[in-house]
Amino acid sequence: MNDNAIGWLEVTDICNIHCEGCYRQILGEGHKPLKQLKEEVMLLKKWRNCDGISLAGGEPILHPQIVELISFITSLGMKSMILSNGYALSEELLWKLKKAGLTGVSFHIDSTQIRPEFKKEKITSEVEVNELRLKLGKRMKKVGLYAHFGITVTKDNFKEVPDFLRWSIDNMKLINGITLIIFRGLPLTEGIDYYSNGRKVKVEKESLGYTVDYKDFKEEKIVAQDVYELIKKHFPDYEASTYLGGTINQDTYKWLIGNIIVNSKGKTFGAYGKRTVEWIQNIYHLFKGSYMVYAKKRIGKKIFFMSLLDKSVRKAFFKFLRYVMSNPLRLFYPVNSFGIGIVQAPDMLPDGRVEMCDDCPDMCVYEGKLVNSCRLDEHRKYGSLLTAKISKEKADEMAKNKQSHFILHEN
Repeated sequence: MNDNAIGWLEVTDICNIHCEGCYRQILGEGHKPLKQLKEEVMLLKKWRNCDGISLAGGEPILHPQIVELISFITSLGMKSMILSNGYALSEELLWKLKKAGLTGVSFHIDSTQIRPEFKKEKITSEVEVNELRLKLGKRMKKVGLYAHFGITVTKDNFKEVPDFLRWSIDNMKLINGITLIIFRGLPLTEGIDYYSNGRKVKVEKESLGYTVDYKDFKEEKIVAQDVYELIKKHFPDYEASTYLGGTINQDTYKWLIGNIIVNSKGKTFGAYGKRTVEWIQNIYHLFKGSYMVYAKKRIGKKIFFMSLLDKSVRKAFFKFLRYVMSNPLRLFYPVNSFGIGIVQAPDMLPDGRVEMCDDCPDMCVYEGKLVNSCRLDEHRKYGSLLTAKISKEKADEMAKNKQSHFILHEN
């Protein structure tokens, strides 16, 4: 918790589009004053020792003093990443943000959103929004900023993950990496009661952005291992090198991060192993005093030097050599790493406990304390994290439906 690469800053609760399962509701707080934001940045710097600040909301670029905030973060020697839906992100604003020191933008654009650009209620597939992603990627490239794209993975678009990854790799000149966040929700049904500080509270569909009907809760049976194995099936060279476990079960993967090694023609060779990440992070910490997030420059073919220490990179290097030997001109194709992150959001267990991410990378400040950003609205609305009491009948039913990993693979 106290030596974590990321600090999470809630800039505003105002947003300009709707996303299914959103962690943040508009509760009338609006834009935080710049003075308060600076105080929260200083708290994150002191107690997180973070290398970078993720600016979130709501839609953070709507904040009227976003440029001044980025300048302040830069002046403290930290990187900054804006999490945006991209709808109001003009090229003019991007140039101002770059001048202020912005590192990049992580875009959330997917089929779970209702977006004004499409003038329709429902986006039916991830392919539909590729043109918009490409437009924003080109804009980021023109300005010279880091671009990242994320989607919420649901039962409806799960099978589209390999196509989204292939599209991203094919456009890796514009895109540095992707994040796949698995949809989760707080179930509403008879037999599950919620409490705040020991007091029973009424939780309804509109109470939080991530409440779901129990039927939908049962049907969302995707876990991080499912997404990992789906990617592995279509991209055998992919491998994860970094993980975060859960806070309750020892066999839970909450974050899985990999860096696939690929050239400009979309040819994959392998992936980083854990040794590469260990060396990079430890050397960075030795010289910078913190762990690294948001690499500003791509490492290119220099990654193959890690083959001396990392057997995974060594395997990729030998595959690269065989590829080049069959056509020496291939030596001149650019080679880079491409980041793939898988995040499994909080899970409610049959006993009412919630499995969180161990040493949460996305802690934010609320009333002077560090809290999990994905459950911030519980603090805002009820004054504390919610706890659940589940009837024996409902608990038995939930336990029976925890076979998600095997059900998906049988299908």
